Amino acid sequence: MEFVSASIGVVLLLFIGITAGLIVLEIFLARSEKWWPGLIPPLFTFLWALFICLLNASAMNDLGMGGVAGAVISGLLVLNVPTWILLIIYFIFRAKKRKQKMLDKMNLHDLN
Repeated sequence: MEFVSASIGVVLLLFIGITAGLIVLEIFLARSEKWWPGLIPPLFTFLWALFICLLNASAMNDLGMGGVAGAVISGLLVLNVPTWILLIIYFIFRAKKRKQKMLDKMNLHDLN
């Protein structure tokens, strides 16, 4: 029983560490000059969720077509929560970057 609780603790710590790492990576990439690097982590999490859902759908032969479609849709909704969080972080930091860029341009224009 101790082994099960210890392994759950390790998996939980690993999950928290990966999530924190992805959030830090997203903040770093969203602050970059180019717009596309910040979209890589959300794309990665979306493709991961799609892969997991399609893998589960191929294993659910006994549910029928409607049950499989419902399971895939609900699975995509649940598994894409990290994707939405990373996209929200991306758009918040890009808006701040865009605002700062406009302020810098306005300050440069005022100096002339």
